[in-house]
Amino acid sequence: MAYFAAFHSGEPAAIEQMIDFYGGAGTFAGWPPRVRDYAVQTTPVNYLTWASAYGFALTRSCLRPIEIPTLVVWGEASHPAINAPTSFSASASRTPRSSLSGSGPLHDLVPCQDVARIIARHLAHTEEGAPAAFNGS
Repeated sequence: MAYFAAFHSGEPAAIEQMIDFYGGAGTFAGWPPRVRDYAVQTTPVNYLTWASAYGFALTRSCLRPIEIPTLVVWGEASHPAINAPTSFSASASRTPRSSLSGSGPLHDLVPCQDVARIIARHLAHTEEGAPAAFNGS
């Protein structure tokens, strides 16, 4: 992956590779300087997150036993590289799922009210003992 190679070579804006892959070409460049600076500063943490994800084999057998209330959320317009494992995780673990209307993979750019609404609905259903088939979209 280009992001990993750029990070390992010490490229200061390596995160641009990841952001543009998932958000589309030019996404990173279109962000305000303060947001780009923050993304660059936090690249080491982001890198560790992705490196650990790629090293984990996600199987139905490891997800099926999940019994704690869990909600899987993804952007309605997310990149297929996000939609496939997210959808698989939700179906394999029998957890509720929800999509953020019109949203891509960069959930941190979604209005917090939308995310709060989905979480509140999930919590309300969890407290009521609603079945895991709830679709919060």
